[in-house]
Amino acid sequence: MTEPAHILVVEDDPDIRRIFQAVLSRDGFRVSIVNSGEEALSFLQLITPDLILLDLALPGIGGDEVTRRIKSDRSKPFIPVIIVSAHADLDTSVSNLDAGADDVLVKPVDFNLLLARVRALLRLQRAQRSLQQEQRKTELLLHLSRDLGSSIDLDVLLTGFLNHLADAVGAVRASIILTGFVEDKILLYSSSRYPAVAELQDIVRYGVAGLALRERSPILIADTRLDQRWLVTSPVHNDVRSVVAMPIIRDNRVWGVITLVHHTPGYFTSEHLELLASVAAQSAVALESARLYRLSEQQKELLARRAEELRQINEINQLLSELMQIDQLGRLLVQMLHHQFGYPLVALVLRQAEQLVVQSVAGTQQFETGKVVIGAESGISGWVCRNRKPLRIDDVTQDARFIPCLPDEARMRSALSVPVLLPREGVVGTIELRSPQLAAFSPNDEAIVSAIANQLAIAIYNARLFANEQRRIAQLSEINRLSLALTAQFTAPDNLQRTVEAVAHIFQVDQAAMVLFGIQPSETVVVMSGPASPHDNDLINFVSNHALLATYVAKLAQPQQYTDLDAHDILAPLRAFFAARGIRSIVIVPLIVTGQAQGILALDITRRGVLEKTELEMASTVASLIVQILENARLYRVVNDERSTLDAVLRSATDPILLIDTDARLLLSNPAAHERLQIDPVVHRDQPVDQFPALRAVLPFLDRDSPTTVEIEPKPNVIFSVSIAPVRGVDNKEIGRVVVFRDISAIKQLERQERERVRSVFRRYVSPQVAERLLSAGSDFGAPTERTVAVLFADMRGFTTLTEQIDARVLVERILNRYFTAMTEVLYAYDGTIDKFLGDGLIGVFGSPIAHPDDPQRVIRAAVSMQRAFAKLAKQWQEELNLRIGMGIGIGYGTAVVGNVGSAQRQDYTLIGDVVNTASRLCGIAQAGQIIVSSQLASVLGEQSPYPLRLLGVTRLKGKQEEHMIYEVVLDQMVRTSLAR
Repeated sequence: MTEPAHILVVEDDPDIRRIFQAVLSRDGFRVSIVNSGEEALSFLQLITPDLILLDLALPGIGGDEVTRRIKSDRSKPFIPVIIVSAHADLDTSVSNLDAGADDVLVKPVDFNLLLARVRALLRLQRAQRSLQQEQRKTELLLHLSRDLGSSIDLDVLLTGFLNHLADAVGAVRASIILTGFVEDKILLYSSSRYPAVAELQDIVRYGVAGLALRERSPILIADTRLDQRWLVTSPVHNDVRSVVAMPIIRDNRVWGVITLVHHTPGYFTSEHLELLASVAAQSAVALESARLYRLSEQQKELLARRAEELRQINEINQLLSELMQIDQLGRLLVQMLHHQFGYPLVALVLRQAEQLVVQSVAGTQQFETGKVVIGAESGISGWVCRNRKPLRIDDVTQDARFIPCLPDEARMRSALSVPVLLPREGVVGTIELRSPQLAAFSPNDEAIVSAIANQLAIAIYNARLFANEQRRIAQLSEINRLSLALTAQFTAPDNLQRTVEAVAHIFQVDQAAMVLFGIQPSETVVVMSGPASPHDNDLINFVSNHALLATYVAKLAQPQQYTDLDAHDILAPLRAFFAARGIRSIVIVPLIVTGQAQGILALDITRRGVLEKTELEMASTVASLIVQILENARLYRVVNDERSTLDAVLRSATDPILLIDTDARLLLSNPAAHERLQIDPVVHRDQPVDQFPALRAVLPFLDRDSPTTVEIEPKPNVIFSVSIAPVRGVDNKEIGRVVVFRDISAIKQLERQERERVRSVFRRYVSPQVAERLLSAGSDFGAPTERTVAVLFADMRGFTTLTEQIDARVLVERILNRYFTAMTEVLYAYDGTIDKFLGDGLIGVFGSPIAHPDDPQRVIRAAVSMQRAFAKLAKQWQEELNLRIGMGIGIGYGTAVVGNVGSAQRQDYTLIGDVVNTASRLCGIAQAGQIIVSSQLASVLGEQSPYPLRLLGVTRLKGKQEEHMIYEVVLDQMVRTSLAR
């Protein structure tokens, strides 16, 4: 509701003041009154009214001078001033208007005119103040925009921005919490000298700022004393009363939250909220720019650091490759690690026989070469040699593996040991780093030293085998280049041709060929290097026409050399081909994958002669490399085909489908999941499942070994049937879970509607509790069945006469409705069923639809309770309507068919049988207050009747041929007395 305008009346005449106050108050204005101009100016120092009604002729400072002072005060907003003058001349009006008055009225004042002028000036005042507020808001946004654009350095950017923001809106404190700026880190910037850095995690987790972040919506708290969302983590928070928090969001990404606080309750309004929303939008743009700037600076710094490390490593590697003596290698290595990387203590330990010997040390003067010997199984070096992997220790005093062995090692606190591994010999030594600082070595140091250790191993290996392995090294280099040249698309002709030429170059032969068998002869591929000949097709035809060639090749365990081709009759069709290419001796290397021949690799060794054993082994290595690439290419195509098929299936599926790994992270999702579960396949890949509200409900079921189906309701009226099944790889190792969401919202809606329909049917006959039990049991309610039941007929005595004596509306509202309500409550209390209401009577059933072992006892108790309840009603009717009304009850017991009876358009749940007629006849002969039961019920009750039964004798019931023995329930004295009344 809009607050009434505040009007200040300045008038020295008490009578006129009272009149003005009465007129203005009656019109809904809030009025303040002062007697003089001095009081008016003092009043304005404390309170700013919406309008001033000012008498011109005041004692002391006159009305025109007061007006000039008010209008000259630029710190005040626009306040309309109406001067009331006793002079009607034009000069006085002009003088008052020149003084700054917005209107002039002449005494005696017409009050209707006064009210009209007041309302008009108040409209002008509101418009003027609104314009000023918008102007201030625009100026503030402009200044803040300049602050945000003044720098892309985050610290510089936010320091001035927050101070300016707090000053502009009058906040005691302004702060920004950034959660999306630096990964896994929360940043806090504040205009306060003492920001709550220590409590930052609690603020984000439980405070107003954290709530705004999670809900992605602004929060305005008028009084923190009345709002539990305000978290007090330090004494300064106790003084805060008004809070406003606005999340910073751009492109659906939450960067952080801006929070303003004040010590005055209700200080912040919706206007502040609107202003803060604009500020947050501009802040998001500036923060994104600042983040990009920080990332670029970090990347530049990281690249510079990595470049320097690579330069140093390359320098060491270059020197290691130039020197051949191991002692020179060791001294150079430790000195360069010590000086270039700044490691305090560096040592090279090499294995000699069964001992480890410190070969060289840098960083201490207390060392003589070969004098320090370490046991092969002791210390950090021994552990690294045994386990063949690096070891980094942050505090050696807490690690039992540390034994001081190196010079000056006793003062060291952290250690890094990296093995030097040779391919065949294993660990030949270690590079040891030590530092007096705790946790001095990082994974990056480990990677650097490991790279250098690998290069050192190569240098040692080269030094030992250089003389007799020079050609072998060159060949291995060629093989390495070959492996890099091959791609997954290995079967491409240019790759095959390049491979054959590289193999010929590696083994220094003139010609080479590669044959790849196909499933069909026409699919066979033959690639050759060297000059072409007219008979090259002979080789293709030979391979295509020999179906058993693959079987023959599969039996070859090792490369085979053929130095006399003419001696092999099987090769007779190729003699012209061999002659044209000048081939007399060849090496055949089988290309075999998992026991199946994929092809052959052939080398022409006519000119260079037979290959040595090491070269044959190398040929097998090359063949193994080729078949691995072949198999990888085949598997790549298979996987690619399967992936394409899987993608097609996932794209066509209308149900959301997810693949979740064993760590409960999202691996794969289909388009339906993107749409229905709001999953971004790029942003959310590899993210934990618990980050998605729709998936949290399935987390408890992801650990089950067998397929599971559960139902979840991620949001109201949206229900999924979720099928979860484990997914295993080719090695039968579990790789995750496939989760399929089937939307069953419509089915559940239909089930709820059907359940409500059945519930409404049940409640027509039984109590709500019994209805719920029937629903929970899930029985086929309504199907006609034969049941043993007790049927109770109750009928009012003298009802026909009543209908002639009293008004029908009174009969229904004050007699019948109260009667049926009371009887129904009693029947429901004993789990009885209302079959139907019959004018002034009713039929109750015990034993259907829910049967109890004590139904005979229940029907007797219910009948007695009904008579008691009816006695209370009869007393009220006698007192209120002067009517004497009674009720008789008859109870039968036997079998009846119970179920839905009627047409397709209308059915009733009722019962049919002789027991119904018997109960009706017994009710007909029962007197007011009497309960008559059949002999069948009396026989079943026996000694278990809750009330005594008195034999009334034998009687013939209407419509019955045989006589019936009937009984009366003997009521206790209290019941008889109440019925007698």
